[in-house]
Amino acid sequence: MMIRWMTVSMLAVLLLASGCRSEPRSRAEEVETRKGDRGTGLSSADLTHATDMAVEKIAALPEIRQTGGRTVIVMDTVLNRTSDPTADFRIFLARIRASLNQSGATENLVFVESRRTAESIRAREGQGVAANRALPQYALHATFYDMPRGRTNYHLLEFNLVNLANDLITPAGSYEVKISYP
Repeated sequence: MMIRWMTVSMLAVLLLASGCRSEPRSRAEEVETRKGDRGTGLSSADLTHATDMAVEKIAALPEIRQTGGRTVIVMDTVLNRTSDPTADFRIFLARIRASLNQSGATENLVFVESRRTAESIRAREGQGVAANRALPQYALHATFYDMPRGRTNYHLLEFNLVNLANDLITPAGSYEVKISYP
């Protein structure tokens, strides 16, 4: 009986000493919550935080750093899955490209224009088909979601690199924010 009591006591002490919490922390507790004005949605601070995080993650990806050459990326679209179908979120991808171009990451990567846009420019300028078009290896794609509930709106911004050779998705970061309204 004494051994059983000592064993139970030691387990209790070990659990307390290891810092176990009786209630695990939920993911929702980790999402930043801030106050906003009705109708403004994501702010310039969200743009900066989300794109800085994505730039850091993309520049550190082994797919980018260890190719033995320059990785060619085409900027794809931002799929708007928010409650505001008119919102234009292309500035997020534009800022990622601009930030990567200004960083040291450009020694490992290069951006090409989408085929549709490049062909439109060539047609407008009277040029024929590009003979030596650089073929992109990856497409940078984003999907933005929100979930409005009462006086709050939860936003999830997801960035992915899609390998165009095999369609595999490499996560390039995500950003979450919960905005509460007065």
